[in-house]
Amino acid sequence: MNKSKMLNAYKSVNNLKGRPQCKEEQEPKTPKIYRSEYDEKLIKEYHFAKFQKNLNLIQNNQEVAELLEKEEWDEEDIKTLLASFR
Repeated sequence: MNKSKMLNAYKSVNNLKGRPQCKEEQEPKTPKIYRSEYDEKLIKEYHFAKFQKNLNLIQNNQEVAELLEKEEWDEEDIKTLLASFR
């Protein structure tokens, strides 16, 4: 018997007895993504700083500025653009 069947059996027994279930059993638990609020804040700040750094590098890159001014790109231009994003 798997875990969900066992929990459903307990729920049905509790319903037969007429006892209300605990709040924990009634509300579905969603798993937490972060261990704590501090971890969440720290990780979000890290990703935002990383985004700001990449944005700054792209905006100040002369090669990308020249590519954006071109009307038609060839294969080398696309490779240059992708290399600048890495």
